[in-house]
Amino acid sequence: MGPACQTPLVEPSPPVLPYAVSVLVLTGGASRRMGSHKPSLEVGGLPMVVRVLEAARPRPVLVVGRADDVPDGIPRLVEDPPGGGPVAAIAAGVRQLPAETEVVVVLAADLPFVSAAHLDRLVSAATCDQPAAGAVTVDAAGRRNWLCSAWPRAALAAALDRLEDPSGRSMRDLAAGLRPREVADLDGVADDVDTPSDLEEARRRDGAEGSPT
Repeated sequence: MGPACQTPLVEPSPPVLPYAVSVLVLTGGASRRMGSHKPSLEVGGLPMVVRVLEAARPRPVLVVGRADDVPDGIPRLVEDPPGGGPVAAIAAGVRQLPAETEVVVVLAADLPFVSAAHLDRLVSAATCDQPAAGAVTVDAAGRRNWLCSAWPRAALAAALDRLEDPSGRSMRDLAAGLRPREVADLDGVADDVDTPSDLEEARRRDGAEGSPT
């Protein structure tokens, strides 16, 4: 049995996670608004993709997309077709995860403040006793960040099968029909970096807070 459910949008206590968890880190995307490959941009002296990978440890990790600045030894593949979007990347990644994986955490590579503790909260919400089909991060304004989420592997695989062709599909398409729990992001750990002004703000914030532990 999984840990007890928490009320949606309430910060849960640190959970016990008796599940085999793997993490997909997505490094694709055109980065049109940024003008360069976002995951390679530095916050606190580290590429954002490295910060995300550090938050994922010690869970098994698979990078899907470009390998720029991904440390040696991290498994990596490219979605088919390349540039096919996040759902195509997830479909490619799920097929290559360890067979024992029960829960899949999906992370964008432009989340410089994501933490291991937040990943645990997502997994806890996705696997609690009552029926659930995943968990998604929700910010203070009520926006869902689908690229900071966790899913029972079976539910995720079934959703991918329903789409048939994942290329070009949106995360909303993937989640249609599922009812993921919402996990509050009260501290902005899942704030992403989409624009130069976002990057400047992330660097200011890192200087004020110090690097996450």
